[in-house]
Amino acid sequence: MKKLLIGVAVVIVVLLAIAVVAPFFIPVDTYKSELVAAVRQSTGRDLRIHGKVSFSLLPSLGLEANDVALSNPPGALSPDMAKLSKLELRLKLWPLLRRRIEVDKLVLVDPVIALEVDKQGRPNWRFATVAAAPSRAAQPAPAPAASSGGDALSGLTLDDVRLENGQVGYVDQRTGKTLLLEQIAMKLSLPDLDSRFQADGSAVYRGEKLSLSIGIANPRAFLAGNRTAAELGLDSKPIAFGFKGNAAGTTPATLDGAIELKIPSLRGLAQWAGSPLTAPGTGFGLFVVTGKVSYAGDRIGFGDASLVLDQINATGDLALDTGGPRPVVTGRLAVDTLDINPYLPPETQGQGKSAAPGAGGPAGAPAGSAKPAGWSDQPIDVAPLKSADVDFVLSANSLLYRKIRIGKSALWLHLKDGRLEADLSQIALYQGSGKGKVVVDGSGAVPAIEAQFNLSQVQMEPLLKDAVDVDRLAGVGAVDLAVTGRGHSQREIVGTLDGKGDLNLADGNIRGMNLVAMVKNIASAFQKGGTQETDFASLSGTYTIQNGILRNNDLQLKSADLPMTGAGTVDLPRRTVDYRITPRVAGAIAVPVLIKGPWDDLSYQPDLAALVGDTGKLLKGGAQGIGNTLKSAPGGVGGVLNDLFGGKK
Repeated sequence: MKKLLIGVAVVIVVLLAIAVVAPFFIPVDTYKSELVAAVRQSTGRDLRIHGKVSFSLLPSLGLEANDVALSNPPGALSPDMAKLSKLELRLKLWPLLRRRIEVDKLVLVDPVIALEVDKQGRPNWRFATVAAAPSRAAQPAPAPAASSGGDALSGLTLDDVRLENGQVGYVDQRTGKTLLLEQIAMKLSLPDLDSRFQADGSAVYRGEKLSLSIGIANPRAFLAGNRTAAELGLDSKPIAFGFKGNAAGTTPATLDGAIELKIPSLRGLAQWAGSPLTAPGTGFGLFVVTGKVSYAGDRIGFGDASLVLDQINATGDLALDTGGPRPVVTGRLAVDTLDINPYLPPETQGQGKSAAPGAGGPAGAPAGSAKPAGWSDQPIDVAPLKSADVDFVLSANSLLYRKIRIGKSALWLHLKDGRLEADLSQIALYQGSGKGKVVVDGSGAVPAIEAQFNLSQVQMEPLLKDAVDVDRLAGVGAVDLAVTGRGHSQREIVGTLDGKGDLNLADGNIRGMNLVAMVKNIASAFQKGGTQETDFASLSGTYTIQNGILRNNDLQLKSADLPMTGAGTVDLPRRTVDYRITPRVAGAIAVPVLIKGPWDDLSYQPDLAALVGDTGKLLKGGAQGIGNTLKSAPGGVGGVLNDLFGGKK
């Protein structure tokens, strides 16, 4: 026994001596050439080791190589796909003899990886292989042994694994798109496959530092496709993201858990990422999403989600599927206050506002001399309608569009192939209610719109004031509208509007003119002063729209003083009015009234042709009565004639 122990001790001493001395006698150049040949055989690329290479066996199996590079394929912009100034690897020897890989140390210093896609769409990370000449008759390959995920790495441990000062670049020669990550640092820790895996690192992209952390509770379960606790965190100035839940390394990988995403500015993020956001308005600032997420391949779902966009707060569920030609978004959102104005282009002169006073020229001038104003010529961009398909339900306690305020509403959005349908199943509008539908079709060469609204018990004065900045009509009533249009700009669309509708108001007034006084008494007609309002018990009528011209022939105005009818046109593209009010009462000096001009500076004139044609009625009271009437008028006969022919308001 004593001799046996002495013999074992001698063998151990000899092995130790060989382990210490062997690295000094191993022909490194020979192994370098064999390694280069093996890489060439496997990848079709050239491996170059310009610096010193050293091996060691004890206390661990070690390899150190300096100035190493792997070539790119022909035609690449960079000569090397990967290079590093130093590679240091140490594997624990005795675990390796038991088929366990325990990495004592792995350090990559100054690695530079250049990823490229050439003009033919071939990525440089797709390696070619060179067939080796067989040294003997080919033998059937043995069937691979069945294994579960993680068996090949069942003994893997990572102690000191680091990447220092790395760089990863990407170039697509087809589009010229480039990406560059710099100052990459990473540290990995894995005691064994049944213990927590932890990775912490950072990188710089476009001048901003990003910090990344990844944690997996049970790597063995993860590799086998089983769920295990996992965490992911990304922290930077443009974007911060956190996930905590479960994950599985199946194909595709899956995860579910709680997330928090915070972006201080969506516009800032897009600018930093190299794709500036061109959407109009001043919105798309703060964006925050919290809730539960589920991810599997192309599908991402958000449940119990809370969303903040600028001043908008919403809750609901969202789902995103990126597996098709366009992303598909489905879900529901409940919004407190939805203010759309920050996402709209600025209003142009006259768009939603009154043009400058006097734009229509002198009072009484024909409509054709009115100066066109108001509608925008800015091209309407419908490209965003083709960026995704949407099936969405939105409810809001209040909605603000320009100056129009809408109360509690329910909206169903359906966007498919560039055609957007917005179905308003519920609208609370200016103390009234109703429903409507708007279609914006951007699928064709020319954008098209379609709108249908049915409203009741609406207060018209605040609605018109907020919609078109007109406060001349007040009353409570119902409005029906169905209209279509096409065009590349707001002005073009208004010029092609076709449709029909009706209006029915009660207990209101028309401001800026006293129609009753105008049509009842020629002596006081069109005089300044007094109450410039026309009260009515009801106002109703139907209309048609063709090529932007609104026509009405059946206006009925009922009042205790004097009922009237009306007919005429409204030129929507030019924003002008040409209308005639006719009294319907017997035995009175009643003069029809012509209303003309731009709708923000209307002029009122007596219808002289009707007056001459009705001379019999005027003479019915006798010459003396007419004379007395004219004398009693302010300014006498001259004043009356001046008002009749001058066409003043």
